[in-house]
Amino acid sequence: MKTNETVYFEIEGEVNISNTFESVKRALSRIKVDAVIVASTTGETAVKAGEALQGKAIRIIGVPFQSNRQAKWGAPAPNNISRCKELGVELIPDEPQVKFIDSERPDIVNAWRVVSSGFKVALQCASMCVDTGMIKEGSLVIALGGRVQGIDTAVAVEIYGYDKILKSKIIEIIALPQKRKS
Repeated sequence: MKTNETVYFEIEGEVNISNTFESVKRALSRIKVDAVIVASTTGETAVKAGEALQGKAIRIIGVPFQSNRQAKWGAPAPNNISRCKELGVELIPDEPQVKFIDSERPDIVNAWRVVSSGFKVALQCASMCVDTGMIKEGSLVIALGGRVQGIDTAVAVEIYGYDKILKSKIIEIIALPQKRKS
């Protein structure tokens, strides 16, 4: 039997970002992963990940929306892109453009949302990294997500791309909110 600590936040949201990164740091001491993947529409959370995980010798991949979705959801700020480069944080490329699980697989997305919005975002971002070739199918990663701003969810997952997403296996839930904001 193995026991690990899962951190549960009282509410969801960006108020948990620092504690989420602390939980990820502790997890990195016991889980060997290929990358830490962080959802980051504007690039701000990717910068915070790079700063929080400096010195951990781990690949960090920020996942903003690809350009075909930026008109609706927003784009990374140029200063955040520059800071990510300085910190060694990679951002997913625009090509190949990936299928968007939200619109094409609502059954999967709704099941993930039952756990939390951040859980859905984390898994979707990790899947996008497979689909763009940033990581290999079946890679073990720590994926971070949230709702609207910041992150509050972290999971260790063996991840697959869009076409094989149901092969993905959650290895550990590292951090998760217990309640949604009202």
